Amino acid sequence: MLATEPGILELCGVGLRRLHDLGCEIEPARLDFPLDEVWDAWLTWRHMVVVAGIGTAVTDDAKRALVKPEVLWEIDQGHRLTLDDINRAASVRTRFNEAIVGLFGRFDALVLPTAQVWPFPVEQRWPTHIAGREMDTYHRWMEVTLYATFAGLPAISVPVGFSDTGLPMGMQLIGAPRADVDVLRLAHAYETTIEDLRIGQA
Repeated sequence: MLATEPGILELCGVGLRRLHDLGCEIEPARLDFPLDEVWDAWLTWRHMVVVAGIGTAVTDDAKRALVKPEVLWEIDQGHRLTLDDINRAASVRTRFNEAIVGLFGRFDALVLPTAQVWPFPVEQRWPTHIAGREMDTYHRWMEVTLYATFAGLPAISVPVGFSDTGLPMGMQLIGAPRADVDVLRLAHAYETTIEDLRIGQA
């Protein structure tokens, strides 16, 4: 299970109840696929995209000095990739797609939190720990956001409410392949239930 700050799952539960009140049947879904494999494959693709996009712009020490360490790490990791690494990631992505798409034989939509952490101060580079669990990369804290994109599925974020201190949270509505219109219709229906979440009324 992904590390998640306290209160987020409970607030997403409120969002699920709103969907239930609209007439949706809510059931827990289980993805029979090792998420560590998905993370490693996604990280390989991330490194490859970053090094292909900006790697050639950071070619000497003077230019590297202008770039933050996290991006330099991505570039350096991308340069170390082998063809075997990329083929392995592609294989995992294919199998992951098949596994998650298989869930749509039973479900019309999947729902996940939009984030694993509450919004944090702009001065903080990134969350290094979530609920006591150390994050091993600068983007592990947003792992929950990669699944829809990595599987090529349409998704949208809708609001679920606020923390006790007024910080916002949302949940993702994820649809089957090419079900973009269905996802938009579900989000539109959901948004008819959230007048109480307007700023100033929370």
